[in-house]
Amino acid sequence: MPEPTVRRVAVTSAIRHVVPAAVSGYFRVLDLERGRVSFVTPSPESTFRTRDPNPRGGTRGARGVSVHGDRLVVANAERLFVFDTSWRLVAELSDRLMADVHDVLADERGIWVAATGCDLLLLVRWDGRIEREVQLRRDRDLLQALGFRERSLRRIDPEIDWRDPRARGEGYERLHVNSLARGENGELLASLGRVARTIEPQPEFSSALVEVSAKGEVTILYLRPSTVVPNHNVAEDGDLLVYNDSNRDRLVAYDRVRGEEVRSVSVPGGTPWARGLARIGGGRWLVGSQAPLAVYEIDLERGEVVEEYPLGGAKDETVYGLCPIPDGFGEPRQPLGDDPYEFWKRAAVSTAATPIGG
Repeated sequence: MPEPTVRRVAVTSAIRHVVPAAVSGYFRVLDLERGRVSFVTPSPESTFRTRDPNPRGGTRGARGVSVHGDRLVVANAERLFVFDTSWRLVAELSDRLMADVHDVLADERGIWVAATGCDLLLLVRWDGRIEREVQLRRDRDLLQALGFRERSLRRIDPEIDWRDPRARGEGYERLHVNSLARGENGELLASLGRVARTIEPQPEFSSALVEVSAKGEVTILYLRPSTVVPNHNVAEDGDLLVYNDSNRDRLVAYDRVRGEEVRSVSVPGGTPWARGLARIGGGRWLVGSQAPLAVYEIDLERGEVVEEYPLGGAKDETVYGLCPIPDGFGEPRQPLGDDPYEFWKRAAVSTAATPIGG
């Protein structure tokens, strides 16, 4: 069966270093056929933004985005916003374990959440209840395989509101689980973008791509040593693992059978930051970057960038997540008033969702 043609893509972004009172991220719809942005709105800010000590990223920006059937999910640092095909906000979900959410993956049971701030994978049902927790930091076999000296890391205290960056303190986010995907056989794939094996006296960092079984067993598929900044995203294409090497700003294909990198394409930009990954058919992939803020269409087999989609954007704004939008979804209506959050408030009218403020 041929791959469906992707005509539109949801794009989330984050803006580094912005002050707490300023917009820190956007949600866009990119029309690939017309080569332009057809919709853009600021994303709702984290309720913990003013408590965030991180001057660069922290709780800023719009995060992961995913679609399943007639539901599209957009995340910020601690909240999931669920839209129907008419862009009505039908649910707004959060939990104290949703700490520094980086990515989401929607399926028939609910929404898998990468709770980066406490090294957790959560399966959140569509009604908001947490069905499963995969505590990566308590997996001794995983830690040993990653080269940790500790047999396990500090446990997750259920009494703490992990969404609050000041409440969770130091020593967490040792694995930086930052991306999720579904393997071709249905297994869950995750990117551990920046594994901090030690903190003192000298930090040691690596990154890994892992597979999570239905029982929660974690297997390392690829381990890359000497990581400086986090790597991002993961996808499976036959024997290949495709990911964004943000340290080298390249889209990379790693052959699991041969155990080696077989393809690598440079992602453009004055100061690139390869992040966001979506397969669009025909052996082509979309990858996001910054400086300029843009999405690039890459033919991985040919090893070249074949199309560029500029997004405009603010200084220090970078693409965060990419997700193809099915044709069954309408076109969101661009806000017309002066309220930057008009779209979100209008979407919540006459639904069970809570209206969003600034």
